[in-house]
Amino acid sequence: MMRRSAGGCAASILLAVALSAGAATAGAGEIADKAALAETLVERGYPEAALAAFDKSVAAFWAASPLQLRTIAFVDGVEGYGRYTPRDGTAFRNGDSLRLYFEPVGQTFAPDGEGVRAAIAVDVEIRTPGGLILGTAKDFATLEWAGRTPMHEVQATVETRLPFLKPGDYLLLLTLRDKNSDKSAVQFDLGQLAEATRLHVGKTMEAKRGPGMIFVNCMEKLTM
Repeated sequence: MMRRSAGGCAASILLAVALSAGAATAGAGEIADKAALAETLVERGYPEAALAAFDKSVAAFWAASPLQLRTIAFVDGVEGYGRYTPRDGTAFRNGDSLRLYFEPVGQTFAPDGEGVRAAIAVDVEIRTPGGLILGTAKDFATLEWAGRTPMHEVQATVETRLPFLKPGDYLLLLTLRDKNSDKSAVQFDLGQLAEATRLHVGKTMEAKRGPGMIFVNCMEKLTM
């Protein structure tokens, strides 16, 4: 959620992420069987064969996993996978650059010439905690990774300059879509959404002065 002070000098952000959740193409038994084979081969002194079996177990897990995030954070700088500087706090000013670092898991690597390629589309949306959509950008960015074999430790960075927003609370929603699969279900982080709503309503109640009523508009479609 983005929050700006009454003086218009700062904004703080609570992030919600929607991830596609597609059907698995490998069963848990296949993952466990290959992992067990790797363990057996290590115990019997065949490290190279064990590594090959372990790699197949990882590949089976990757195929079965929905699109998810191992890590997501606001950052000041990124040098590579796992090498980033977390941002100190969530306060921003109008016109500041907002930089997000994340490590995706489960994206599909499709054949591409002599290698493979994965791609994730990123949609961006800004809402009020009550559900009013202030701005949206479909296909805001496309993230791609290519190599001779699938890579299971990759990172990406999305950066944008904050627009002008009036003082208040805001929710930044990112939707990540695997471009090489038919994943379609959307999941919300309800914990973050509840916290954004609590802060919004709480500050409204704290600012209330004098007689009169406060009406809260409940937007059920926010979590449908």
